Parts: sequence; structure tokens; C-alpha cells
Amino acid sequence: MKFTALSEALRGIDLGVPAGDPLAVLQAHWGEIVGVALAGHTYPRAFSGTELTIVASSNGWIANLAWLEEPILKQLGAHGYQVERLIYRVGRIPSRKTRHERSQPGSPPGEIPAVREERKPSKDANEALARLRAEIEADRRAKAARGWKACSRCGALIAPHAGTTCVLCTLAASEQRTRTVARLLFDEPWMSFERAHVAVTGLTREDFSAVRRELLRRWGDIVNRLTRERGTPIAARERAIALAFVALKTGRVPDELAPATLRNEFGDELYARLFGTETTR
Repeated sequence: MKFTALSEALRGIDLGVPAGDPLAVLQAHWGEIVGVALAGHTYPRAFSGTELTIVASSNGWIANLAWLEEPILKQLGAHGYQVERLIYRVGRIPSRKTRHERSQPGSPPGEIPAVREERKPSKDANEALARLRAEIEADRRAKAARGWKACSRCGALIAPHAGTTCVLCTLAASEQRTRTVARLLFDEPWMSFERAHVAVTGLTREDFSAVRRELLRRWGDIVNRLTRERGTPIAARERAIALAFVALKTGRVPDELAPATLRNEFGDELYARLFGTETTR
């Protein structure tokens, strides 16, 4: 995944926040760091030592942010934020109006700055819809004038210094690569990164290793469950996963795995159930 460095994202932008206040800078520019969609449902709430607390509107949005944790920590550390851990909480997200008020300079502590006068209510649904469309178009023009560009996948506007895709599209592409690599490794658990890299566009060695570790964990859990459930029939898919687990762990083709290697991995009882005359479910 490619993420914008904080120093680049903040360069040349008047955020209207107190100088020397990293949390205020982060809050004011959150949308250009994580993307408009995520920023609408998440908010950096507080620094506590080396921890940054991020509030999200639901557990689903926390899951989305969790995918970004490692690169976010790296970017924060590279640009002066001594953050070692991100803490997620479900909570209320400040409205855009509240965020704007908090970012206004020159107001005494606790005093809410003056805001623009509320406009008159729309006469009907058609007028309300027309206003909304006009506001959206005006917002797009304003962002385009500041150098924002369209995501190459979905067309959503993204910050000038970001990559070519928005955060959600970047995440979707990463998930698709993960699923593709997982399928390849199930079919050929001995596959090397070099072969997988040819088959999966944009795959990095780090991503490949992460998928292998996750599959080893999941398949290992299945093997452990089968070991505990003595005397129960083993399904064909479970037998395939058990073999794939050993092949992935050793990097060897199943046909090349000696019985002694399999017995050592599974134990005598599970080995007999896997390769004996057990009836499949």
C-alpha cells in the first residue's frame, strides 16, 4: 500500500490550528491522510505517551482502520510522531461543523467561534436536492482548484500528494490480492514469491509473507482441532488442508513428503485417520 507521508500531506496547507500541536494538525487534516470516507467515520482523539487513540463510529470502521495500522505507524514515526500503538474506540464522531470550529485560531479556550448564519430551510425536496447537488459540485471545484485529483478506480477526489487511488480502493485492491494469493497457495502451497509475483499484479514480498503466515495459522488451527477430535471422521477438504499445511510449512510438494515427515507433524493417531480407511463425511 502507498500512503502519503504526513509531512508531505501537510506541506503548504494552512490548517488554521495552533503551531506545535500535533494532535490538532492531525485532526484538522485527517481527511487528507486517511481519505474522505474513513475520515467521515473516524477521528484521532488523543495522544497519551506513545499511544494514539482513534475513535470510530462502529466496529466495522475500526476493522477498516486496523488494516492500515502498520503503515500509519510507520508514517507517524518517520515524521516525528513517537507513536508505538494505535488504540481504537467506538464513539461519537465530531460533526464537520464542530471540527471546523475547533480548528479556528484566535479563540479563547472554551469559547465557540462565530459561525456563518444558518441558511433558510428549503421549500421542498426538489430545492433541497438542488442545493445538495450544488454544494457537492462547488466542493469538487474547490478541491480541484487546490490540486485534488480523481481516484483512478472510483473517481473520488483524493489529496494532491496521495497516490493514484483513494484509501478504500487501495484497501479493496489489497484484499483482492490477499484472496488471490490464498487461493494460489491452497492449490500449490509450495509456491515461491517469485512465481506468485508473476501471477498477482502489485504483490510485494511483505504481502506474500503475511498471507503465508495467516494461512499457516488458520490451517494449523484446523490440524490442532482434528487432533483433539479423536475418532471423528475427517472430510476430504480437511484432509486437503492438512496436507497443504505441511507443504506450506516445509515448502515441499506433497508427493515428496515422506510418511515419516507426515507422522512427525500429525502424530500417529491423526496420521492414521488422515491416510487410513476413514470414511469421509
